[in-house]
Amino acid sequence: MKQVLHQLARQHTITNNKSFSLPTKQSLEQSYQDVKFQFVMQFSKNTTQEQLEQIVNILFNHGFQSYKTRNLQNDKILLFICIWDPKIILEQAEQMQLYKLVIDRSHTQMHEVYRKIAEKINVKKVLDERLIITLNQIDKRIVEFENYQKFKYDLKSDFCLHNDDAEVIKIFSPSETLLIIYNYLHTIKIGDLDMIHFLKTEEYLLQVTPIHDEIVSLNTVSDIERYFGGNLAVYFEFMNFYQSMLKYLAVAAIITLVIDHQSSLFKITNVASFYAVLTMVWSTFFIIAWRRKENELSIEWGVFGQQHIKRLDLNPEYKGTPKMNYITGLVKNSYPTSSRIFYYMISLFEAIPILIIAGLIKIVVFNINGLIRNEDSIFYIRVAAKLNQEGGLLYYKYTTNILDIFTILLIFYINTLYTKVCINSTKRENHRTNLRFYNSLILKRFIFELINRFFHLFYIAFVEFDIPTLRSLLIKLFVMDQIRRVLLESLLPMLMKQQYEKQKEQYRLNLQKKEDINEKIVDRIAELELWEYDDFDDYIEVIFQYGYIVLFAAIFPLAAALTYIFNFIEIWSDKFKLANKLYQRNLPKKAHSIGEWRTVLMTLSVLSIYTNTAFIAFAYFNVFDTCQKTGCDWENILILLFIIEHFSLGLKYIVQQTINSKPKWVRIVMRRMKRKRRNFHN
Repeated sequence: MKQVLHQLARQHTITNNKSFSLPTKQSLEQSYQDVKFQFVMQFSKNTTQEQLEQIVNILFNHGFQSYKTRNLQNDKILLFICIWDPKIILEQAEQMQLYKLVIDRSHTQMHEVYRKIAEKINVKKVLDERLIITLNQIDKRIVEFENYQKFKYDLKSDFCLHNDDAEVIKIFSPSETLLIIYNYLHTIKIGDLDMIHFLKTEEYLLQVTPIHDEIVSLNTVSDIERYFGGNLAVYFEFMNFYQSMLKYLAVAAIITLVIDHQSSLFKITNVASFYAVLTMVWSTFFIIAWRRKENELSIEWGVFGQQHIKRLDLNPEYKGTPKMNYITGLVKNSYPTSSRIFYYMISLFEAIPILIIAGLIKIVVFNINGLIRNEDSIFYIRVAAKLNQEGGLLYYKYTTNILDIFTILLIFYINTLYTKVCINSTKRENHRTNLRFYNSLILKRFIFELINRFFHLFYIAFVEFDIPTLRSLLIKLFVMDQIRRVLLESLLPMLMKQQYEKQKEQYRLNLQKKEDINEKIVDRIAELELWEYDDFDDYIEVIFQYGYIVLFAAIFPLAAALTYIFNFIEIWSDKFKLANKLYQRNLPKKAHSIGEWRTVLMTLSVLSIYTNTAFIAFAYFNVFDTCQKTGCDWENILILLFIIEHFSLGLKYIVQQTINSKPKWVRIVMRRMKRKRRNFHN
């Protein structure tokens, strides 16, 4: 380690690799109190003073200014770093090929020009009236966003009215600046490994964490995108869009409940069946509309078609063997698919025992609650069933409610347990990029939680055919689960804020006794003890909330209205946590899509066709009333199921193929940009 760092310090000097000049140390004798640090590198206490000095010199040679201190709470060595020269950031932005808007000085009032031309043509009546209308209706967004170009340092005056680097850098948002600097850190190589990966492998560097700005304003989603990056902003954009679409379904749900407020408690009425069909149609249009919104965001946030962004997403823990690509002639680390499939199977065998344990516990609970009545059923446990009967040990008034709460807690803790197992199993799969790791994690957790959350509900519906019990259980599970979520997501942030303030005060007392340290540094050190924000759990909660709405629409219309109310609390609490800096600042990423979560939404939308079709067909033939007593006409039931299901799937497919996933203005912008690039190369 020591020899490698010495060699790196000699070889990687700023004059050998960069076009800017290295200042003297005297010119950087600026008090750390006035420096705006961007990252903090946390080193283990095993890192020696000499090793740390070599790292500081390497960073200095690459344009970083640093300040070293120690976290007295856990004895970690902290190295605060920042880039002093904006030219470094601008040149790295060019290497990353980030898109920024070009100032089109000759066409700043293009929309007004089109309007005047249209008025002139209208007076002379030279052109067709349709052309005049088209000119008047040119979308301002087309004129605004067609000027995206890859940033180039030599052409910086095209992107900013000022030519000074300190002013030009302001065209990049705080999140983009952090992303540029983080990528620049990874350009410092030690052999084939970048310095960050090398130090982590040697277990000296523990973490590289972005630092919060002193003032954070998060009034809009655009503010979130500028400060935290697209990966967090797209979640809030999705939630806002979800709410805007959900309000129509919530109104329809309330109307359904008003009409069926008496008869809908014990059976599925025609009105409830119509609402189920409406929900299936709504889910299709919701997913299509969101895809269109994602394409709009890709233009507005300037992240369209940037394949190079994927290169920044490489998983540092990926391990492969060098293999030549005979087409390109390049040597690239490769990992055999057969090995990954083997670990997929291991992941499956890890999930099955947890599901079996959860299932067995639920079977016991259902027997106690009397939900399994058929004594010939393989799930019937006579001893457990008698506990809640007259004379049994659990024959009390509120036993059912207590067991329902136990079921909610069981589902929550089983999912938490599997989450830990799932993360470890996904790491073993050795994915090349963080995106593939994330997508694999999404699919595994979705399948597991889908079974854990809904399988027992499907059993009551399609095995026991007990609609009143199913409806009652749905209401209890959904409401109690939402209350749990509100308590964790809303009240907990309040307590966290109070604890955070106490924690900062304790840091001030401890550190100021040891050394003369600025209060800003104290606050930044306190941040490192905060939790890391992960939107994964927020997404999965919303996904299964959506599942309650679409899968059981015929049984539980109230879910849409309740979800609309609870989501307001959820969105507020999430913004509160971020605006008050109750979590560490996450590493920004470029994104405009919810990624694999959209596939999960589509899966639930398709499943809802089967569940609601079954509810409608069974209700039409009175299966829920007569099947247990006199038998059912299963031949006609299956025919009706086949007709409704195929018609619904066919309609869904036609709608998806008919509606373009890109809005018209987005298609025009992309074509105009393509035409400009073609003219430029010609």
